[in-house]
Amino acid sequence: MANDSIGLSKDELLWGRLFLATTLVQRAREVELSRINISLIQAMVLYALKISPEPLTPSKLAKMLCREPHSMSALIDRMEKQGLIEKRHDLVPKNLVRVVVTPKGEEAFQRQRRANAVTNITSILTEEERETLGRVADKLRLRAKELLRQMQPDPYEEALF
Repeated sequence: MANDSIGLSKDELLWGRLFLATTLVQRAREVELSRINISLIQAMVLYALKISPEPLTPSKLAKMLCREPHSMSALIDRMEKQGLIEKRHDLVPKNLVRVVVTPKGEEAFQRQRRANAVTNITSILTEEERETLGRVADKLRLRAKELLRQMQPDPYEEALF
């Protein structure tokens, strides 16, 4: 990173490095997914639906993926129009909707799994580095969640990872 000539703290410099690394990894994944006609957030919705041990409502999906409920609702509507997911009104109480992956969504999920930019990026890490990165990411996520809770009502609850 550039020489610190403006007196940034170590935390500010680290934040900049973390931001740039995250942005570049995310951008690589977005480019990769665009080649198979799926967005990053669509891939994450399909992933969340596939790994969840329980039925997911739009509200639960929004919390898992750190999205506002209205944004998740609009995304679900778009994905349903594309045939990737469908909403089912079969939960109790009946006014709850669960979101399920369709066969077309399953195909998209499998295609995005075969794409491997993120795997290629993280493959340079040793197993120990991966475990350390996972622990550090969890620690930062929990602290950010705590700060959000202080700054806004009803912050994001459980994250996907």
